[in-house]
Amino acid sequence: MTRSGILVGVACAGLLAGVAWSGYYFQRQRTAAAAEHSSLAECGRLAGDIERLRVRPALASDQERLETETTRMIEAAVQSAGMDKSRLVRIEPAPPSRVGETPYKQKPTLVRLRNVRMEQIVSFVHELAGGGHGLTTKSIRISAPRRQETGGLWTAEITFVYLIYDPPKTK
Repeated sequence: MTRSGILVGVACAGLLAGVAWSGYYFQRQRTAAAAEHSSLAECGRLAGDIERLRVRPALASDQERLETETTRMIEAAVQSAGMDKSRLVRIEPAPPSRVGETPYKQKPTLVRLRNVRMEQIVSFVHELAGGGHGLTTKSIRISAPRRQETGGLWTAEITFVYLIYDPPKTK
């Protein structure tokens, strides 16, 4: 074998080794890229979950709201339902009470509206109970105002509640 034949053989072996190493390297990069793609897809899914949970109403608060906060939400819902503020006769918070033997308490607030249209009542309830405030409607009592022609106007007493997570203190 001649010297040039040996050099060609060494060069070919070097090229084959380079091609083999390149194949191995690119395979590793492809595997890493696939793993990163999967990780990115998982991050996107988790970000979507976070966004959905962020806008969803809380099931239970970890503390009792200030009465002013609940009052502000109620007054905003009155305005959103197209009612004059004078139609809001009473906002009466009650003390929270334990829900059975669960770690939750229920905080009720009674709202009394006078001389309002049925559409306004429905809109008001929908705004508070469906507006992401964490409130649910416990009861609605609707009656015609006394001693006058209603003309399609009603008096409504609506009790809204929200849950407070408050496990009993263990000794």
